Formats: sequence, C-alpha cells, structure tokens
Amino acid sequence: MRSHVHIVIPFDLGLELDFGSEDAKAIAKEVSSRAVDNLVFGGRTFSDVHVTAQIYKFGVGLLELVFQVEGDLDFLATLSCRTEALTVGGASIAEWAHTLVDGVIANAKKFASHAYDRRLEEVDPFPIFVFEKGVVDNSGDFIRRNQKALTGLVCGEPNYDELSAFVLDQEKLRNFGYYENELVLIKRFGAAVSSAESQIILDLIRLAYALYWSLRAYNFLLEKEIDKAQTLLADLPPYYKFWSMPGRYQTFSREAMDFVKDKLAIVDSLHNVQANIPRIDSDWHLRTVYKNVEKEFDIDELSRSVDTKLERIEQSYNSARDFISTNFFIAVEIVLILSLAWMMLDTSLLFVIAQK
Repeated sequence: MRSHVHIVIPFDLGLELDFGSEDAKAIAKEVSSRAVDNLVFGGRTFSDVHVTAQIYKFGVGLLELVFQVEGDLDFLATLSCRTEALTVGGASIAEWAHTLVDGVIANAKKFASHAYDRRLEEVDPFPIFVFEKGVVDNSGDFIRRNQKALTGLVCGEPNYDELSAFVLDQEKLRNFGYYENELVLIKRFGAAVSSAESQIILDLIRLAYALYWSLRAYNFLLEKEIDKAQTLLADLPPYYKFWSMPGRYQTFSREAMDFVKDKLAIVDSLHNVQANIPRIDSDWHLRTVYKNVEKEFDIDELSRSVDTKLERIEQSYNSARDFISTNFFIAVEIVLILSLAWMMLDTSLLFVIAQK
C-alpha cells in the first residue's frame, strides 16, 4: 500500500505578521522549499523527500517533510507512534528542525508587524498519512477491518494490538468523509486521509495545528507575563515610602503599556484568523471537517485560557497602579496633616513666647 506522508512541525516565530496589500487576505505564505537527503526510520532510508517552510500571519512557522512510503498499516502506525525516531542526516527530526528555525524567522521578520520579548522554543512533529486512490473503496469496511491499526496511527498508541474493546469504544474513530469511499480520520497525534479533496483537507489540518501551536505560544508568553506581574506586585512600596511611588508607578505604567500592545496583537490574531479561512465558508463539508479538527486540538479551550490570562494580567496591572496611586495620595495627605500640625504647634509656641 502506497501512501504520502506529511510530517508537519510547527514552531513559534515570536512575531505577528502582515503580508502587505497584495496578500492581505492570505493566512500563510510559503518561504522556501528544497530536497532533503538521508531521511531514515528504523534502518529504512526514504528517497524523494522534500521540506517546505510556511509562515502564518498569527506568528507560527510550519516545516513540512513530504515523502512516499510503501508499507502496510502496521508499518504506518509504527511510524506515526515513533515519529520522533525519524532522523535527517543522523540528527533527530526535532534537532534537525531546530537548525532550520532561525532561517525561517529571519525570512519572516520582513513581514513583522509586532514582535514579542520571548517565544516558545519547542517543536512537535505531527504525522498525516494520505492514502493513494483505490486504497479505500468503502471507508466503513476499511475502518472495521483495520480499527486497531488506525487507532494506533491517529492516537499515537504503540501497543494498539492490545487495546481493549472499552478503549476502542472510548476512542471511537469518527470518519469525517463526505462520500462512502472518502476517509478523513484525525485525532490529537495523527491523521489519515483518502479523498479527492485531500489537498484542501491537508490545508485545514495544517491551519488548525498551526493555530493550536499559536495558542500554546500565547499561553507560554502570558504565563511569563503573569510571573512578571506577580514579581512586581510582591514588591509594592508601603505608603510611608512615598518618595519611591512615582518611579514605581511609572514602571507599572510602562509594563502595562507593553502588555497592552501584546494584548492587541493577540486579540487581533485570535479573532481575525477564522474569519479569513479560504474555501470553506460556502462548503458545509469542509466547514464541518475544520470545526471537528479544531475540537481535536482543543482550540476553543486554549482560546478561553488565553482570554482568561489576558484579563488576569490586565487586572493585576490596573490594581497595582490603583494601589500605588492611592497609597501615594494617602502619604501626601499624612504629610500635609503633619505639616499643618507642625505649623499650628509652631504658631502656638511663638504665641507663648510672645506672651512672655
């Protein structure tokens, strides 16, 4: 059985991008494509291997290794479960991917509309298997005959042969194909596709996985921002150190303004991407496929987590500024009251001295 294997590897650019007026509606742009030598898995070397690099407007780069494989479903399931065991030129696929990241980021910087102070440096390969025409005649029969192997392939379970009926029922395979000979299976750790629209479906899976990685990067960034805010909050000056309050207020205001810039970029990214997904608005099937792919990657939950963290950080900075300004004015009032008391005491002493 011949299949085309697509190993997609997303990574955080640490940027938000604007492709300019010509590609204003484009979500992604391909920046490079080349052949790859010496791709090996389990002692088997693959030929005719290519890697492409894409960048997405919402700040994610995507490397994609593409090659053909001749093998049964057991071999494909093993490859899916042990994707990290692939090597390129003797280096693990993760190490090899890291060697390409800096070059892609350098290419992306000319489109940058916003840059973050830090970025998520992890990579996580995701395998997609596209079966050649004729492999799947009837998708229902194909799934029933190969349920365990397909479950291992999309769920990343290396011991798929030993799975119980309970597990197979809990991880039940849902085929999102439109026709009876169409297969679209996807779970968090892999996908299998056999469809006349395989290229469009591949684009949707790439986009959903890139968006998932973007949300992971935003969560990472916001966790660091929360740590920074908590560190600053823990070192707030007491009211009697009023001389240090203006400087601390300025520090909080500067950090808050930097955060607002990041927040605007994140919110714009989160809420504008889905509105510009090409080719699915008028196609019920593709729209359904994309929504289900999003569910597999917990896009909605991650998005809510980002929104919650944005609110928490904004409230922290606002509360800190209110605390400092309130304490400052309390300190000023105390100083004024003490000054008034001193003036009254001084006047009284002068009056007593004058009476003598």
